[in-house]
Amino acid sequence: MRRGNDMTRYRYWSERQIRALERDNGLRLGRSWRIATAGTPGSMFGIPLPALGFQRSEVRERSRRQVADRVTAALREQTAVTYDEEYPVLFARGLGKVAFSAFTDGPARDKGVVLHTRIQSNSGQRVDLCLFGSLDNAADFRPGEALEGSSSSAWYAVAELLESRGQRNTSQWDDQGLAVEALEIALGDRERGEDGTSGDPWTRRWTLGHAIDVEWLAVIYSDVTLDRGRWRFDGGSALVGTQRIIVGAPVWVRAPGPRSVVRYADLRRAAASSPTGWRRLVSG
Repeated sequence: MRRGNDMTRYRYWSERQIRALERDNGLRLGRSWRIATAGTPGSMFGIPLPALGFQRSEVRERSRRQVADRVTAALREQTAVTYDEEYPVLFARGLGKVAFSAFTDGPARDKGVVLHTRIQSNSGQRVDLCLFGSLDNAADFRPGEALEGSSSSAWYAVAELLESRGQRNTSQWDDQGLAVEALEIALGDRERGEDGTSGDPWTRRWTLGHAIDVEWLAVIYSDVTLDRGRWRFDGGSALVGTQRIIVGAPVWVRAPGPRSVVRYADLRRAAASSPTGWRRLVSG
């Protein structure tokens, strides 16, 4: 999915997820070995023989790009790309816009981050992905940059979902209800403006920024399709039109360069100094 020969910059990288994938799937990701043979080549009856002597190995650390490409290739058959699969997906990959928000509830405290991206499947279904990770793994954002707001009452249930890798749900919400709560956290939907709408993303609580035209890979813990007759989102909700919600953890997010990232802390500072200052940062 990578385009051209642009230099890659990783906006999010989870070493913990990489090592878990390596361990669970028998991959060798961290280092490469080059075997060199020492000695003098010879021949017997005119047939060349390899060099005789001892062997030495040169250990080289693989780059993030090499590791990411090896993971992508190894998981290719298990990774959703078109999102037309009827069964729950195990891994997901995509290309497009990704929004970053702070997730400060639960054990992560001020070190949590949630990534959100929206995809339309080949069949036209809207798919929302909510990927919860660590702010320490994000290259562009720091604790305290987001505008603080109210907490979600479902944070402990979402934390349980993540810690158990989707294997446990002892909360009051069923799988669909918990997925909706996770999406509300990712969208900041509990933090609407006074006019009942969400407003510009950099004016909302918990939002950190977004990256455009980025490629990403995620491990998936929950994949639900909402029952049409059960959910009625009001007109001011960012959840209007939601059909399928996938919850998991980001492995990596990579972009062609730093200009693909918009930091909302910068937009807020620009707006405070000039009513139109933020427009320059958005347009690049």
